[in-house]
Amino acid sequence: MKFLELFRGREDLLGFPAQTVIFTEGAPVDVMYVIVSGEVELTLHGERLGVEGEGGIIGEMALIRSATRNATATALTDVKLARLDRKQFERLISENSKFALHVMSTLANRLRAVDKYITSHMIDD
Repeated sequence: MKFLELFRGREDLLGFPAQTVIFTEGAPVDVMYVIVSGEVELTLHGERLGVEGEGGIIGEMALIRSATRNATATALTDVKLARLDRKQFERLISENSKFALHVMSTLANRLRAVDKYITSHMIDD
């Protein structure tokens, strides 16, 4: 992904070792992250929603809505993350159409994952 090159050279990348919780469900939001390297697992109530790898984004839903975190993100491997606050995110969306499309694709995939989670937890009485 070409937009990922925008982040690779940054000196302010955050590193998290494998098995470290990056953020938790219900936590307040001030940033989202772009995964520069490694893999991050997203869970809801302890159940896997999916895994994001290099070029993936996490934390975008709550940042867009100014809400609390919907899921927990845990590093599966050692990861390097680029941190984006709301202003940086909005600027990148307006200046880079490939990034904007990537965000929309990610949101669609998350919606499918949550729909699957909800469907699997419905109980017919």
